[in-house]
Amino acid sequence: MIPQIATPISHQFENKNYGKEIAAVSDCLEVRERSLDSKLNKQYLFHIDIDLTHEWDDELRSYLENALSKKPELKLITLQATRCCQGEKIINGMFQIDGKVFSNEEMLLFSIENTNWLRTVLPKKVLIGLENNNYYPTSAYNIVADGDFITQVVNKNKLFLLLDIAHAMVTAHNKNISYEQYLESLPLDKLIQVHICQPELAEGDIAFDTHNEPNDEMYLEVMRLIKKYPTIKYLTIEYYKDKDILIGSIMKLRHLIGLAS
Repeated sequence: MIPQIATPISHQFENKNYGKEIAAVSDCLEVRERSLDSKLNKQYLFHIDIDLTHEWDDELRSYLENALSKKPELKLITLQATRCCQGEKIINGMFQIDGKVFSNEEMLLFSIENTNWLRTVLPKKVLIGLENNNYYPTSAYNIVADGDFITQVVNKNKLFLLLDIAHAMVTAHNKNISYEQYLESLPLDKLIQVHICQPELAEGDIAFDTHNEPNDEMYLEVMRLIKKYPTIKYLTIEYYKDKDILIGSIMKLRHLIGLAS
């Protein structure tokens, strides 16, 4: 089965003509919190910038229930695990330890409680996934980017995996391990969606996810993953800087998928 191209409803959709052009070359759309009020068709995915592995209060649950109710066509929602602390202090693009620090066991328990609650408010047909996050060299990223922890959360909650290739490359670079070694630690048997963009991997320096236009090597990796993991249903190009480059990238990916066997 050939995956669908699911494009984020980004700031570019604020220009209605741009939005129509981008949607026209996409099979479906990925909702972001900024696009909750969008009325476009085929909003099948919702990527939520909220940590599944943190404690949710009634206010957050109310916000999520309201947000999810606006998207009746949903087939998959994905969440994240960005940091092992409650606070959101950022310096130079990286989380720093701030507020309460959570243990592996606490974050796993939060993920179970939150997933169970989500299943009470979502239609049964809607699947739930977890995205792998970047690892940056601060203690805020302890545990959450470890493949073993991601696998534990996915398997314990019967989730699917959203593989962000750039995040995996950044994590491998910053942990000084091979990309292949890091991939092997992830629950790729549950792989359902792939996020695609080009990171900055400066030799001898910290790697960053800069959401650049995918290069030829990135497309080759996407094709390798599609052939190896037929569970992949959605491909998402996370590039936001230029509408025409985005459309060109989507069209290139469509062409490559058409040639995949």
